Amino acid sequence: MPHVIAGLGLLVSLMLQLGVVSRVPLLSGTADLILLLLAAWGLQERVKNAWLCVKCLWIGLALWTIITGIIISIISAMPFYIPLIAYLAVTGISQLFQRRVWQTPILAMLLVTFVGTLFQQALYILSLQVIGTPISWSESLNLVTLPSLLLNLLLAIPIYAIVNDIAGRIYPSGIDNEY
Repeated sequence: MPHVIAGLGLLVSLMLQLGVVSRVPLLSGTADLILLLLAAWGLQERVKNAWLCVKCLWIGLALWTIITGIIISIISAMPFYIPLIAYLAVTGISQLFQRRVWQTPILAMLLVTFVGTLFQQALYILSLQVIGTPISWSESLNLVTLPSLLLNLLLAIPIYAIVNDIAGRIYPSGIDNEY
C-alpha cells in the first residue's frame, strides 16, 4: 500500500509540476515539486530504509526516485541522466540529513531544499555548458537558480506538512515499518 500511495503522490506532483507550477515562473526560475516531494519523503522518520530495502535492492523511495528521474529525463530537454542524478542526490541528501538533524525536521527540509536545489541547478548549468549552450554562470544564477531556490524554499514547508501527514496515516506511530 505505501508504494501505491508513493506512486500516486509522485504522479500527482508530476502533473501539477507540468500543468501548473511550470507555468508560474519567477523571472526564469520555477519551483520543482518532485524535488520537494522526494526530499520531504526521505526526511520522514517513520519511513525506515527509504534509500534501500533490506529484503530487495532499490525498493522504496530509491525506486520511485529512479522512475521519476527517468520520466523527467524523457520529458525535459536536459541530457537523459542529469535529472536522474539530481533526484538521486536529493534523495541521498535527505537520508543523510534525516539521520543527522532528526530533532528539527523543518530545518532539515529547508537545508535539503537549499542544498538540493543548488546542486540540481549547478548540474543543469554545467551540463548545458558541456553540450555547448552559450549560458553564463552569473546570468543563470540571477535569472534561474536564485528564483528557483526562493520558490522551492517557499513551498518546502507546505510540502513537508502534507507529506508528514500522509506518512503519519500510512505508518501510524508504534508500528515497526520496513519500508
